Amino acid sequence: MYQPLVSIIIPTYNVEKYIEQGIDSLLNQTYSNLEILIIDDCSTDNTPAILEKKYTKNKKIKIIEKSENLGPANSRNIGIQQAHGKYIALLDGDDYYAVDKIEKQVQVMESNPDVAVCSTFLYTFGLEEKEIRFPISHIEIKDQQLLGCPVAHPATMFRTSYIRENNLYYNENLRFSEDYDLFIRVLLQGGKFMTIPEALYFYRLTGNQASFTRHNNKILKNEKQWEISKALHYKVLSQLIDENSKLYHKKYIDALLVHHVIRNFQDLKLFIVWAKRLIEYNESIGCPFSSKFLESTYKKSVLGYFLAQKQLSWKILYQYVTVYPYCAKLDLTYQIKYIIKCILFLKH
Repeated sequence: MYQPLVSIIIPTYNVEKYIEQGIDSLLNQTYSNLEILIIDDCSTDNTPAILEKKYTKNKKIKIIEKSENLGPANSRNIGIQQAHGKYIALLDGDDYYAVDKIEKQVQVMESNPDVAVCSTFLYTFGLEEKEIRFPISHIEIKDQQLLGCPVAHPATMFRTSYIRENNLYYNENLRFSEDYDLFIRVLLQGGKFMTIPEALYFYRLTGNQASFTRHNNKILKNEKQWEISKALHYKVLSQLIDENSKLYHKKYIDALLVHHVIRNFQDLKLFIVWAKRLIEYNESIGCPFSSKFLESTYKKSVLGYFLAQKQLSWKILYQYVTVYPYCAKLDLTYQIKYIIKCILFLKH
C-alpha cells in the first residue's frame, strides 16, 4: 500500500528527561514511511548526548545541531526547509504521539487534497490529565480564529507543497503566538483546516510552558502573549473591516473580541446596534465569518456587561430585561439567582 513520506520536525532544548519517549512514539507508529528531523537548539543538558548515543544510526532520523540558540520557530523553519516529505508533522521534545496518529492524519490529507492543515485533539498529562477538544470543521476553525488559536499546534500536520508555495514559515521575531500567527496567514491565503476529533497527541504540562503560568490553581495567559494575540485578532478581523471602514469603532471591536468589558449601559446599547450592523455587512460581502458565530460572540459580550456588575439592583435588572433578546443566555438556575440578587440589592 502506497505511503507518502511524512517528515516529523522535533525542536529540542534541554529535554533529556523526555526526548526518548517522544522519539520512540514515532518509531512505533503504525505508519512506517517517516523522516524524523531533530533540531537541537544548543541544549545545555544531556539531550545531545542521548540523541547521539541512541539515534544517530537510525536511517529515519537526522539530527541537526544549531550553533546558536534562536528559539523553536527558527528550529521549525529549518525543519520545513530540509523536509523531503509530502506532509510535515510536528512534535515538541517533551511530548509523544498515540501509536496511530500519523496514519489517521495521512488518511485525512490523502482523502481531502484541499486541506492544508490537519490537527487533532490533545490529551494533557503531568500536572493535569485532561482531553482538550478543538473546533473540527474548517468553518468553525475559521470563525474561532477571530478570538484565538483554535488549532492544537503541536499536533498539526501540514501539506508541504502548500506551505512552501505560499512562503508560510514561522515568524522568528515572535517569541509568543508564532503558531497563531502562522495559522492566520494560512487562513488569509485561503488554506483549509480540519481537526480529527480524537486525542492523538499527548501534551506534557510541566508549568514551564511559555504561554501559561500557574497561580492559585488557575491557568492564566502570559501578558506578553496576550498583547500579541490582541494584535492578531485585529489581523483576522481585517477580512471583514479595517481602519478605513465606516463600521470601524475600536471600543466596540475590543468588546466583541473580549479585549475589555463594556461598563456603561448607554455604550452597551450602542454596541448592540453596531454589532447588528456588522452582521448585516458581513452577509452583504459573502460572510467572511458565519453570522451565527458573530451573533453568539456579541451576545456573550453583552452578557459580560451584566456579569461584571459588582453591586446588583433593580436598575441592573431593568437593564437586563431591556436587552435580554440580545444577551447570551445564562443557565436557568444561575439566571434565577441573578434576578433574586438584583431584587435584594446583593453583591454579585
